[in-house]
Amino acid sequence: MNTLEVKIVPLEETTAEEFAPYGQIMGREAGEPFETLEILKYWTKNADLGPENEKVDGGLLVCNKSGRRVKYFERHPETGEYFIPIEGECIFVMAPADNSKDRPDISRVKAFYLNGKLGAALHKGNWHWPPIPLGETVKFVLIRKGTLWETTEIKELGELGIDELKISL
Repeated sequence: MNTLEVKIVPLEETTAEEFAPYGQIMGREAGEPFETLEILKYWTKNADLGPENEKVDGGLLVCNKSGRRVKYFERHPETGEYFIPIEGECIFVMAPADNSKDRPDISRVKAFYLNGKLGAALHKGNWHWPPIPLGETVKFVLIRKGTLWETTEIKELGELGIDELKISL
């Protein structure tokens, strides 16, 4: 029997440069974030997922614990969003569109637990709040079509007649 042994010495984390001939390493916070908010940071184009004319983005989303207070709902009516977990457990707060389709149906708000091993694929137009980490942070590779703000709608809770949305564990 002919055996080929490949040994990695020393055992180190793979760099983007070393891996470049084979593909891309995803999930690293490199360079300045495209968006920085109190509750999250987002790096767009964390990986090239296709020709520029397709506008498919593989970004890195890092949410922190200051996002535990829900302040608004957002949705992307032109694209779904695909959250692939890298690190951390979280709660995902969702609300389907109401019958008029231009605002969340507050009577149907739900919170879902993701254990850090399961991702989520959101339908286009689904109202949501960014993932709420149960620890310090939660990280996802976020895949979606289009650019970040051209397809985003936001509704503040006050516009929906709600002073505060409390998530009970």
